[in-house]
Amino acid sequence: MYARHKNNNDNNKKSGLLLTNSVMILHRKRFLSKYGLDDLNNMGCDPSEKPLKAQAIGLLHAVQYLKVPVIACNVVTIVFEMLFGG
Repeated sequence: MYARHKNNNDNNKKSGLLLTNSVMILHRKRFLSKYGLDDLNNMGCDPSEKPLKAQAIGLLHAVQYLKVPVIACNVVTIVFEMLFGG
């Protein structure tokens, strides 16, 4: 029972890392500007009118500052997978 729970927890961590990687590679000018997610100032309305969209833009900008820690997590994950299998 414990081994299955631990495995599920590891899978959740890997899924979170993959999701963070996928958000990090989104190019602001080419991809996000099509949907109005490139900048809060170019949103077309007051951020308080669309708080969910404003939070999504804030999240996309905040993830860009996590590049170095995410790269380090990727390296650690790859090394552990190579050493211990997955």
